[in-house]
Amino acid sequence: MAAERDSAQALDLLRRMIGIDSRSFVSNLAIAELMEGELAGWQVERIDYVDPAGVKKRNLVAVEPGQRPRIAFAGHLDTVADTEWQRNPFEATLEGDNLHGLGACDMKGPIAAFVTAIKALPPAERPMIVLTADEETGKQGARETVARSALLKDIAPACFLVAEPTVNGIVRGHRVDVQFVAHAKGVQAHSSTGKGLNANIAMIPFLADMRALYLRLREDTSLHDPQYDPPFCDLNMVVDNYGAFNNVTVGLATTRIKFRYSKSFDPAWVIAEVTQSATRHGLELIVKPEAPPPELPPDHPLVVKAEAILGRRAEVAGIGTEASEYSRLAPAIVCGPGDVAHAHRPVEHINMAQFVASIDNFRRLARELPDAV
Repeated sequence: MAAERDSAQALDLLRRMIGIDSRSFVSNLAIAELMEGELAGWQVERIDYVDPAGVKKRNLVAVEPGQRPRIAFAGHLDTVADTEWQRNPFEATLEGDNLHGLGACDMKGPIAAFVTAIKALPPAERPMIVLTADEETGKQGARETVARSALLKDIAPACFLVAEPTVNGIVRGHRVDVQFVAHAKGVQAHSSTGKGLNANIAMIPFLADMRALYLRLREDTSLHDPQYDPPFCDLNMVVDNYGAFNNVTVGLATTRIKFRYSKSFDPAWVIAEVTQSATRHGLELIVKPEAPPPELPPDHPLVVKAEAILGRRAEVAGIGTEASEYSRLAPAIVCGPGDVAHAHRPVEHINMAQFVASIDNFRRLARELPDAV
């Protein structure tokens, strides 16, 4: 049967994808070459770049020759690190109803499913395919693609489907983030000499300000968006003393902050408060905002059509995806197999029933969703 054949092909592709190390800090050229091979005969545009660490990366934009699809299916080829994995992260292992492996859920599984679904369609019905690097570390791949792709500019698809794991549900919008990096400089010395200057002394009052902002965002319900769970904007802080021991005055202290917000929230005053605090306490500050939140209203034609196709109600989510970048070009929704709760963990896996079901979902969405726009 065709369904069994497609399931077997998708599983085979997923196993091969998991077998290639595409963690964000290594080159993704090997997995990009695998995917280009899967799209033999397609018109494939390579968008190469070098990341800030000097690592070569590649994005792919592909279309069936001679076609001008009105929808693009998008996904990222990179994964998070394999921290605390006890099994081989690059070996796909089936246990019961779940397939384990690094990227099985986020998001090699969804990509394997939609590539298989699309290839089974007649050429005239095949969407554009966009595959990127570096989603997990700031979405540089998507930004490079949006800025540089000749195919995207020429064909200008009317909508995007980003196949991040949503348990095959429909996400019509999500939060985005602003990232801050604050540096405090001191003088490193043996702490017994009294000749050092601990960078944390400058960092601590800044962190006190950030604590107050963190609590305000959580406790002031006028700042909440009740569509979301949780309703409050998150301000997450990580402090780094670069491995300093307690007998050393810290020469450099860094706080990295990720601030997540939804479309109803104006981030300008938060950015201003963080900037003013850093200036007041003599810190160096880098501010890195994302694209605006990609949130479509419940009655948007793309949302209504997706709900009719899948028989499910669209929701908003706290996750972040490349939909924020693609929404600069056209409306986007997010839909794919897998549960984000099973991603970014040393037991990452994808449910096989969801994986198989998504193949037909993607096929129907590819055929019918462009009618809405």
